[in-house]
Amino acid sequence: MDLVNIFIIVGAIVFILILWTIVGVRHFKQLQASVANQWEIIAAKIRKRHDLIPLFIESFRSNVAGQDALVEQLIAERSIASKEYTPSANKMVYEHDISATLEKIYEIAKINPEILKDTVFLEVKSEIIDIFQSAVNDTKKYNDIIREYNRNRDSLWLKPISRIFGFGILNIFDI
Repeated sequence: MDLVNIFIIVGAIVFILILWTIVGVRHFKQLQASVANQWEIIAAKIRKRHDLIPLFIESFRSNVAGQDALVEQLIAERSIASKEYTPSANKMVYEHDISATLEKIYEIAKINPEILKDTVFLEVKSEIIDIFQSAVNDTKKYNDIIREYNRNRDSLWLKPISRIFGFGILNIFDI
C-alpha cells in the first residue's frame, strides 16, 4: 500500500466519523426541540387553568360560605405553582396539589344546591376539567417524546455522542 491509499482510507474514516457526529448531534437537538415544544404546549394549558382559578374561586365563594381555609389553600397553591416555569418534579407536585384541592371543592359543590345553580361556576369548572384533561393527554405525548429521546440516548450508535456532548437523561412526568 502506498501513502496515498493510506491517506484516502484515513480521510474516509475521519469523514465518516465527522458525518456520524454531526447527524447524531442534530438528531439530539431535534429531539430536545420537540421536548421543549411539547412542554410549551403543556405549560400554556397549565397557565390557562391558573388564569381560570380566580373566577372559579369567586364563584365558589359567592355560593358557599365557611370554606375560607380551602379557598386560601387553593390561592396559595396557585401562587406557588405559577412561579415554577420549568418542567420539574416540583412543578408536577404543585399541579397535583392544585388538582387535589379542586377535587375537594368539586365534592363540596356536589352537596351544595346553591352552587349547582350557578352557571358561571359550572362553566368554569367544566373548562378547568377540559383543560386539565387536555394537559394530561399532552403530557402523555411529552413523555413519549422523552422516552424516544432516552431510548436514542442509550442506543449503541448514539451513546458515544450523548456522552461526549453531554446529552443527559430526561425525566418523564405524571400530571
